[in-house]
Amino acid sequence: MSEKSSKGRPAQISRKEVVECALNLGLENVSMHALGKQLGVSATALYRHVGSKDALVDLCCDYVLGKVALPQEKDWEAYLYTFAKNFRQALMSIPGSVAFIRHSQSFTPASSIIVNDVLGIFREAKFEAEVGFMAFASVYTRVTDIVEHQEQAARNEPQSFPELDVEQLPHFAWLMSQAKPVDYDKYFDDGIRITIEGLKAVYK
Repeated sequence: MSEKSSKGRPAQISRKEVVECALNLGLENVSMHALGKQLGVSATALYRHVGSKDALVDLCCDYVLGKVALPQEKDWEAYLYTFAKNFRQALMSIPGSVAFIRHSQSFTPASSIIVNDVLGIFREAKFEAEVGFMAFASVYTRVTDIVEHQEQAARNEPQSFPELDVEQLPHFAWLMSQAKPVDYDKYFDDGIRITIEGLKAVYK
């Protein structure tokens, strides 16, 4: 988003503009000062919509999670897998949004809708409420891990490793001899399936 001048522009903005600007700036760079400068408005105009940076982060999380389509599946395993795909799609559609999601520990209106929906699936499957929530949280966290890893890899130079001593580190050398660029679609699919299979082994 290009910097806007406040000259000749009414000091009025929408909450959506504030949130989208914050997401565009990124968690590390966002501040009320930076937002005001970017949007070309005063702090007073911003505080009409958000009272603090923590409140702003919650609004950003709510905006992102509001883009996650709720699965239609009724089987808990299929539901979690579809949720994971939908959640990843929403995060990837807004680069850097995963940092906001990982930072916030609050329930927002959008996250509450998601949690209510998933708990209904687990309740029908005869899970205890706490177990169902923990199972969901495991997949939720795994998705954010994978997306964060993918975004970091896209920003950084490919990692190089020193030549390994095959005699001293034979198994590590074996791994590195087969190393190749990460297929993040496969990495995601495998990671979520492993997580769900682990949940089945523990809880069913």
